[in-house]
Amino acid sequence: MESIAALRNKIDEIDKKIILLLKDRIELCKRIGAVKRENGISVRDLQREDQVYLHVMGTALEVGLDPQKVENIFKGIIALSVFVQGAE
Repeated sequence: MESIAALRNKIDEIDKKIILLLKDRIELCKRIGAVKRENGISVRDLQREDQVYLHVMGTALEVGLDPQKVENIFKGIIALSVFVQGAE
């Protein structure tokens, strides 16, 4: 049987990967923000946000996660993305 400490270490490793992926996503959002500014496009794109929510909720359902919980997580990610796009 694995120890709680060993399992927690695995969680810590996964958390680090999530953070690194989030960093990659934010870097892409910064680039998108620059393109939007250059072209006079609004930072918020509610249609795109809805597409993201539908996609992640569908993926969550496919892998056995609660789609509403995943949507809630992505609401925070989208809020950060919008902030980053408008901050530069």
